[in-house]
Amino acid sequence: MSAWLPRVQALPVLLLLLLLGTAAWLYYPGVQGPVLLDDISSLGGLSDVAQAPEQALDYVLGDNSGPLGRGVSMATFVVERLLGGDFATSKLVNICLHLLIGVVVAWLLVLLLAPLECPGSATMAVLCAGLWLLAPLQVSTVLYVVQRMAQLAALFSLLSLVAYIYWRRSLGSGRSRYRYLLLSVAAFTCGVFSKENALVTLPIVLLLEACWLQFRDQGGRVIGWLRKVTYGGLGIGVAAVAVLLAIRWDSLTARYHFRDFTLLERILTEPRILWDYLAQFYWPDIARLGIFHDDFPVSTSLWQPATTLPAILAWVVLLLAVALSWRWSALRRLSFCALFFLAGHSLESTVWPLELYFEHRNYLPSVGLVLLPLTLYALLVKRWRELARPLQAWMAALLLLYAAATSSQVQIWSSAHLLALQQVNGHPDSARANKQLATQLAYAGARDAALKYSQAAYELSSRRAAAGEEHYGDYILRNLALACIARQPLAAEEYRELGRRDPRRPLGVVATMSVVIKLRENDVCADFDWEGFLDHLNALYLQRFDTRLASANMFTALAILANANYRWEDAFEYTARSLQLSPGRTRELLMQLHFATALRRDAEVKNLIAQLQAKRDAGKLSRGERDTLALYLEGED
Repeated sequence: MSAWLPRVQALPVLLLLLLLGTAAWLYYPGVQGPVLLDDISSLGGLSDVAQAPEQALDYVLGDNSGPLGRGVSMATFVVERLLGGDFATSKLVNICLHLLIGVVVAWLLVLLLAPLECPGSATMAVLCAGLWLLAPLQVSTVLYVVQRMAQLAALFSLLSLVAYIYWRRSLGSGRSRYRYLLLSVAAFTCGVFSKENALVTLPIVLLLEACWLQFRDQGGRVIGWLRKVTYGGLGIGVAAVAVLLAIRWDSLTARYHFRDFTLLERILTEPRILWDYLAQFYWPDIARLGIFHDDFPVSTSLWQPATTLPAILAWVVLLLAVALSWRWSALRRLSFCALFFLAGHSLESTVWPLELYFEHRNYLPSVGLVLLPLTLYALLVKRWRELARPLQAWMAALLLLYAAATSSQVQIWSSAHLLALQQVNGHPDSARANKQLATQLAYAGARDAALKYSQAAYELSSRRAAAGEEHYGDYILRNLALACIARQPLAAEEYRELGRRDPRRPLGVVATMSVVIKLRENDVCADFDWEGFLDHLNALYLQRFDTRLASANMFTALAILANANYRWEDAFEYTARSLQLSPGRTRELLMQLHFATALRRDAEVKNLIAQLQAKRDAGKLSRGERDTLALYLEGED
């Protein structure tokens, strides 16, 4: 049998099964963990799918989480809901996916080490896959439901690499199997439509060829055309990125207007973050692990903070070492580990105006981090075979430490209260961590303590660029929501603070308003003076037709809140402003049709129906939107 395709051995298989069982046992308590952040905004609407299965395709194809849509990921969530699943089901599926990806990681590592023909390679490959599987850094990806998108992107990227290796194995054998190449392309495509950062698979494949496979077939002969294609692909890719950045630099810089850090500050900060990711993978500081990292200090210059320049220089030295290693086959393979990690971060940790720090960004790149000790093992045992068993034993001991740390993390993630406390303890300067604890305190009925942490979050947001400065009106609105949750609503003089500091823009973002809407719709705060509050909003927003007071989405949210209190006149006026800012939006047209019908404005009703029918005839309405319009058309008949 070819060295490119290793024999199946009993010990590595049994070891892999043991690791999978251990990981499943460690992660299972997290199934009952809390729903978090984007879980609600991205997936909350799926609760209606079971009652209206005919709208399932709308959710799959209508997802706008990313520029390409994430239809593959959304399809898995939709199927769950159609089968009666909930968020606990989603977490269980995420855990199963993590186990499956662990198998693929082991598969990839075994394939990579097979041609090197070193003793114990399959066993060590499985142990290193276990390192990836049990790393505490992965917990915030696996138990954060919406990060299934990152999981699926990683799964298909790894399958693409595996299929590519099988295709490469067939070259030079006289029976090239292009079906493997087609499978690689298909897996890559599925990855991109799971989450667009799967695009990093392209540079990783090219680097895999250049650094690890080194253009050689099974007989050791260099495949000339493949070398030209690989180097050409790398060169074209680098040139295309450089040209694109040069052409779009001003546009890219302008996209940072909604961030409290600049493009230059991001470029200076990310090298420090990448080193922190490395440290958190290999030797994690458990207290700092989690989903909130808005307290990470932004680099404002090469000298502030002092670690900025050393971090950049360290990466420069590493890349120089990679360049120097190109002459030696073994060292070139070692360099691939670092390049895999960096290429995996090339979209989310470079120039795009994303938030600075998220642990889930390491899910795929960390495969390069476990390939590093595996490659070192291969280099050492080829020279000193007697080191194989001791090195495997040390790796097994490290896995025990990782398992213990991951177990503690999962226990924390299984409880909303524990998670909130841990995040504030580990990140006392995180505005988001303080907001999360405030919410948990409100659910416990501790209104004053909740408002105290809410105030701390507001004050921290103005001091931490990574957090984003919070609008004062959003802070007051959050206090309103917290007080309602605690069943001790704000008094009139407290909620009337909203709009006093900045009457030209009383509120900033829609997220907190969405929470208030849910509270009103679910009648959580029956003792609150909703009419007085809506009168106050009317005074702030509706005294004149001024669309500068809010965004289109905020006007829409205000309309939904007014509708929840049967104030259709206010709702109609808010929606009119939203449509002025974003003409022709279907949801707002349907809302306005509802309000106009309630107000018996027949001329408006006919006009809105005509607009919606035109969109329907042009195929621009989803199934759910067509059904809603049909209800009003029946009323017309």
